[in-house]
Amino acid sequence: MADRRSILGMWLIERGSGRNLVARAYDGIEIDMDLIAPFLSATHTFIDKASNETLKTIDTENSRYVWEASEHLLFVMVISKMARIGHMRFMLEYALNEFINNFIPEERGIDNVLKEWHGDPTAFREFGHFLDELVAQYEETDECLLAGKSMDCLEVYNHLFREIMKIDMKKQVKQKIASNIRNRIEPLNDKYDFLEHVPIDGHGIEVLEIDVSNGEISYRSLRSALEELLRIAAEEVQEQAGMNNYRQMVFEHLMPYVKRDIQRLQTYAILDDVVRYLF
Repeated sequence: MADRRSILGMWLIERGSGRNLVARAYDGIEIDMDLIAPFLSATHTFIDKASNETLKTIDTENSRYVWEASEHLLFVMVISKMARIGHMRFMLEYALNEFINNFIPEERGIDNVLKEWHGDPTAFREFGHFLDELVAQYEETDECLLAGKSMDCLEVYNHLFREIMKIDMKKQVKQKIASNIRNRIEPLNDKYDFLEHVPIDGHGIEVLEIDVSNGEISYRSLRSALEELLRIAAEEVQEQAGMNNYRQMVFEHLMPYVKRDIQRLQTYAILDDVVRYLF
C-alpha cells in the first residue's frame, strides 16, 4: 500500500526556531522527523531571504515537499508525485487554519503559546490526532469509499452536469448531445460497469443513480469515471453549441454553482477537473 499513498508525512514547525510542534510519518517514508524539521525551516528561510520568493514546493527523486506558511508557523507535507498538488495544498491550508482557529486559545494567541512552549511533545497531541483523521479520510487507497463521501462526490458532479445542460439550446440539440454522450461512453462500460445504466438526457447525467451503498466501487474507479464523463460532456456541448453559447452557459450557470459549492469541489479535488475540462 505504501506506493499508493498520496501523503507520506507532515510537519507543523515553529518558523523561527525550526522546532517540531507536530510531526507525522505515514507508510512509505523513512525520515528522522525531528532532524529534518530544522532543515525544512532553514530551507524556507533561505529561499525567502535570498531570492525574495515564497517557497511552495520542492521535488526530490521520489517525492514532493509542499509548504504553507503563516507569520509564526510552517506547515510542510511530503507527498507522492502522483498526488494532486492542488488538493494537497487545500488540505494544508485547511489544517493550518484549523490549528490556529480551533487548537489555540483566542485570548492567548499563537505567538504567546509558542513563547511559553518548551518542547513538550504532548502539548499539541490533539492536533496530531486531527491530522491522522484528516489523512485517513482523504487518503487515496484501493479500498472502498465511505458511502457518505461517495454520495457527496456524486452530488457535486450531478450538479455540474445539470448546470452544463442549462445551456440555451433547442430541446432537439440537447437530445442529440445526450445521445452522443451515451455513444461515446459505451467503450467505458467494460471498465466502469456502474456507468452502464446511468440516465443521460437533455437535463444532464444522473450520476446519483450510481449505487455506492454496497461499498464495491473504489475511489479510483469512481473518480476516473466521473472525470471522463465530465470531459466528454464538455466536448460535446462545446461542439454542438458553439463557443459563444458555451461561454454564456459558463458565466450564467456553471460559475455561480462552482462559487456556491467551492469548498466541496476543493475537498474532493473536483475543482481541478472543472478548470481542466470546462474553462
